[in-house]
Amino acid sequence: MRATIAGVKIRGICAVVPESVYSFEDELKNFPFPEKSSRRLAKVMGFKEHRISDSHTTPCDLASYAMNYLFHRDLLNKTSLSALVVVAQMADHPIPGNSKVIHGQLNLPRELFCLDIYENCIGFISGLYTACNLIAGSDIEEVILITTDAAACCANKKDRSTYPLCGDAAAITVVSKSNDPDDVISFIFNFDGSRREALLTPAGGRRMPYSAATAKMFKDEMGNYRNLNNLYMDGTAVFQFVMQEVPPLIEELCRYAEINKDKIQYHLAHQPNRFMLQKLADILGVPREILFNNIVENFGNSSCATIPLNIAFNLGQRLLTERLQVCYSAFGAGLSLAAGLDRLGELDFCELIEHPGDGAINYKPTDVIERQK
Repeated sequence: MRATIAGVKIRGICAVVPESVYSFEDELKNFPFPEKSSRRLAKVMGFKEHRISDSHTTPCDLASYAMNYLFHRDLLNKTSLSALVVVAQMADHPIPGNSKVIHGQLNLPRELFCLDIYENCIGFISGLYTACNLIAGSDIEEVILITTDAAACCANKKDRSTYPLCGDAAAITVVSKSNDPDDVISFIFNFDGSRREALLTPAGGRRMPYSAATAKMFKDEMGNYRNLNNLYMDGTAVFQFVMQEVPPLIEELCRYAEINKDKIQYHLAHQPNRFMLQKLADILGVPREILFNNIVENFGNSSCATIPLNIAFNLGQRLLTERLQVCYSAFGAGLSLAAGLDRLGELDFCELIEHPGDGAINYKPTDVIERQK
């Protein structure tokens, strides 16, 4: 599926990560492998440290805290909000959806339109597409897009193939109507459900409810320990999928949008590990420096929040004054692919803040440590 939406732009981005830092070195003892082997893997994959929320902090808490930060800074006006789109794969409750939880936490206007999207790694691009359509097809002037997840809680601490790369984060992306004819965002999506078992959590749904049996630990064919309640990833299958499918997807999007791929200044990709992104840059034929690969080593892979976190950490200051031609790309469970072309920049804000933990939703000025470059 391809689409181009005119008259829309990103006005601002605020990403938030837990202040708690967990290092790969400290977690070596959890993995059933020689430490030398694990260190060698970490060097290749970029495993260094990741951010994980405490047990009292949920994805909605991270998002509401960032929203209150923006309210405090007068970067958002609570009473003038029109629409809230929340993307996540981890819910605070089975019912209601996260958008209603955040609505209640922040005491938002009753007439505010709320929408939940259940999505994972491609969630930022899916959410951005939805937000743009809401603006293009209604009198809504601005949409608050929240992407938030607690990816680490899905992985087993003894599973070296998943746990070191997982992290928690949330991001607020403000999408606005624009009168500038150059403010156009193009999208492309592709899905292959026949390969869904390459990346999934087997238990927890109607097909396989949680039980004592699903919680039983076992050793998989690679030597990792997990249970059926935990995230499973066939790393080889996912790697091959990305290498084979993402480059032609981006080329097709460039042809559709009539943009020379050499004009892309930055590739803002979802970040599962450094090795995959380096190889992806090589296949795309672009310098590794314009396809950032440093989010996993600093924060972990936070699923749908990874791309806006990538933006805030790597381009935060530049985007306040510059406009850059960027390509968003994401790949993940499904298996799913998505990409977008955008002339991103001249933002009102682009910040990265830290969450103090303990389920906090109320921002205090002393809490914030800015981490963007």
